Amino acid sequence: MESIINQVFWLWVPLALLPIWLRIGLTVFLVILVARPIIIRLSPKLIQWTALLLTKGVELLSYPVMLGFHRYLAKQRKNGYYHIPVWLEGSEEVFALLIKGLTKIQDLSRKRKRNSILANRIVRTFAIMSAILLPLAVVNNPTASYSETWHRFDNWVSTEKVEKELGFQLSNTQNKILGRVNQATAKINPVEFVLTKDFKEGGNIRSTPSLKGKIVGNFSTGEVVTYLGEEEYDDSGIRWLKVEAESGEVGWVSSRIVVKK
Repeated sequence: MESIINQVFWLWVPLALLPIWLRIGLTVFLVILVARPIIIRLSPKLIQWTALLLTKGVELLSYPVMLGFHRYLAKQRKNGYYHIPVWLEGSEEVFALLIKGLTKIQDLSRKRKRNSILANRIVRTFAIMSAILLPLAVVNNPTASYSETWHRFDNWVSTEKVEKELGFQLSNTQNKILGRVNQATAKINPVEFVLTKDFKEGGNIRSTPSLKGKIVGNFSTGEVVTYLGEEEYDDSGIRWLKVEAESGEVGWVSSRIVVKK
């Protein structure tokens, strides 16, 4: 049974190769659609029991409040004051409306005749709206709790399930595809760098993002390198940019020696 469940995680592989916003949207949309039959069947019961519990809660809360109102009015009458305050009448009406409204919700949820087409349409609309709004929220608020929850889930499925248990090197495939996309994007909207004034003697292009990387090319003052949309940090905290020189060499340069043109 466990192996069958693990095979389901193969469905994550094509999703993991998509941009994060599209991955979130499709995941949310598909999960809601798969859960739609359960949602449609359980929702009336959940609504009914929730309304029932809320009704009992309002009744329990209203009892001591009304008892206090009664004692207050009795005391006022003894003092010869028979006017009922507006705030007291308003409080009684609020409790009455709450109980009446919750009772009505219970009655509606008990009805057997339900419009399945309308219910399916509502769930589908909710799925579409969630698939649009949730990716926007996660991308624009990366430090929010829901964003961190998504990233933990994403990392768990990708690392623990797909890579470790299924043996598929997802991260390597993601990096290759992302690298090609970034390179294509960089060529459409190129960002160019030149050496800073402190490095007049020239700079090195290395095969890996590290000072220990093999030198595969160099460029001098005045020469331009094109940023290919990838960056990494080495163990010492140096930020490295993947670039292409005018002569065609592709490699990594330290961000400390270059500035945007």
